[in-house]
Amino acid sequence: MIESGDEELAERIIAAEFVNDEADDDPEDADRQLQGPAGFLATSRWLRSAFSELRFEHEHTLAEGDTVLAVTTMTGTHSGVFNGIQPTGIPIRHKQVHIFTLAEGRITRHRAVRDDLGLLLQLGWNPTGGHQDPRDHESTPPE
Repeated sequence: MIESGDEELAERIIAAEFVNDEADDDPEDADRQLQGPAGFLATSRWLRSAFSELRFEHEHTLAEGDTVLAVTTMTGTHSGVFNGIQPTGIPIRHKQVHIFTLAEGRITRHRAVRDDLGLLLQLGWNPTGGHQDPRDHESTPPE
């Protein structure tokens, strides 16, 4: 659903009380703070606006009780502004573990563990301030 922004599917599987704990990273984006399908779809729009050809490569899924873990790698091309970083045209690989809580067959909560530092470094973020184009170096982005 993140890749496509499929509203009909989101209405079917995202609970009205759904909370995306990961939206806390951007408290000024009111749409991402919304509960239910609207908040989920806002996150989808946000990611698709920053990364064209957005895909999630599923590597492993584990379900136990009301919890589902999905190990994925997000891929795409940085073609829009992301966390203040202007588009670089750089292909990205972002390792993630998503933790979903379910109730009555619908997703009620989302949490994640992600390599956000690795993603920012791929995009040329410089911890001492500013931005440098990672294409200026001959090294390969971290996987």
